[in-house]
Amino acid sequence: MNKKLFSLVLALMMALALALPGLAETAAPTEDPVLASVNGVNITKSQVANQIPVFLNNQFISDETDYRAVLDVLIRRQVLSKKIADMGFDKFNQDEEDSFLAEAQAQWDNAVNSYAEYYQSADTEEAKAAARAQAEELFSSQGLTVELVAADVRNAAALDRMNDYLLAGYTPTEEEVQAVFQEIGAMYRQSFENDIAQYEYTTQYSGQSSWYTPEGYRGIIHILLKADEALVQNYQTLSAAFEEQQQTAEVPVEPVEGEETAPPEPAKEAITQQMVDEARQAVLDSRKADIDMIYERLGRGESFLDLIKEYGEDPGMTVENNIANGYSVHSQSIIYDPVFTRAAFSEKMQQSGDVSDPVVGSFGIHILQYLRDVPSGLIMTEAIRLEIEDYLRSMKENQAYEAAFEGWLAQETVVYYDEAIDQAIAQAQEHAQSPLEQPLEALPETEETVDVP
Repeated sequence: MNKKLFSLVLALMMALALALPGLAETAAPTEDPVLASVNGVNITKSQVANQIPVFLNNQFISDETDYRAVLDVLIRRQVLSKKIADMGFDKFNQDEEDSFLAEAQAQWDNAVNSYAEYYQSADTEEAKAAARAQAEELFSSQGLTVELVAADVRNAAALDRMNDYLLAGYTPTEEEVQAVFQEIGAMYRQSFENDIAQYEYTTQYSGQSSWYTPEGYRGIIHILLKADEALVQNYQTLSAAFEEQQQTAEVPVEPVEGEETAPPEPAKEAITQQMVDEARQAVLDSRKADIDMIYERLGRGESFLDLIKEYGEDPGMTVENNIANGYSVHSQSIIYDPVFTRAAFSEKMQQSGDVSDPVVGSFGIHILQYLRDVPSGLIMTEAIRLEIEDYLRSMKENQAYEAAFEGWLAQETVVYYDEAIDQAIAQAQEHAQSPLEQPLEALPETEETVDVP
């Protein structure tokens, strides 16, 4: 069986009855064909059809016609449920039952409160109470109750017992952990070793983790001094205009033979380097007293960290991790103001402890300190180790269940009704090919306008 489908067997055992109704609890409609049976318990077409949207949403199947894949999972769910009962893993004492109910109540209250916070009409106790009542009414109308949630918690606990039984105390070895670390780490290295932009886009913008850190990163802390917005904006505008002017001057436009020459545009006032420098200096002068005092106190040996606390205006420099490790900055970084990045790698920043000259960026004035060199390469952290161990346990669990199912299925009476299955698949294919199910661009062009309900 497909590994993704196999994994879903376990998820199905723990799903709420609302999303995945139990086979025995689903009322079969009239003339509902039986597709298979397990020890005399029928699995009908409607029961399989009810699960297909769940499988599609989780990408366990590619289309709505894959009845056999869904049917196989439901058969395994029946068998697994029976084995859990046979082995007594679903028997709990009163204290355990009480804990399930308490956990269910906590989940229920959290769901109701989340709904109420999102939908309440006003920030009043009356509005909150009304939203809570609306949430409970909605959940009840869908068949959800605290007792149903408790049954889900109980099923999860029973499945945990089966997992523990099949894993038989398995603990990933250091050799297994290192093998995965090196294999996956090599993929990260190949992707990011020579592509800082991709590394930062993946880890910063997309929020994904990486087990590999490229060489050349520095931990940078800084003091941000806010300055008059008009002065900063004037400097930014002049600096951008000067840069554009320089780029335009470097690429002269050659006239095309045979084309009329357009009249020259009115000459714009040229932006000079002096104008940019004066605008920058105006920003620095606006906080001159603070800047001078910071450098004077640094010269007396005062701590840069203490000065951040006293002068700094970057909220990020109040975050414990940022203070301890600094912002990770590379000379090719794409996530920082270019002025900040250049200052982090300026001539003044040669070794840990060095402090930059003040620079003007889009947020104000920065004074940077070179805190440390960020370790590079493949680095095993506790979080990565736990991630790998969870992965290895999951793989071992899947292997244990696959082996167990081979024996379990042989012990049960499973009957497939192939004619009914084939008919269900054919009907699903016909439904999928219906014009109402096709995207608009797939519909044939006609001269008449057809209203589609």
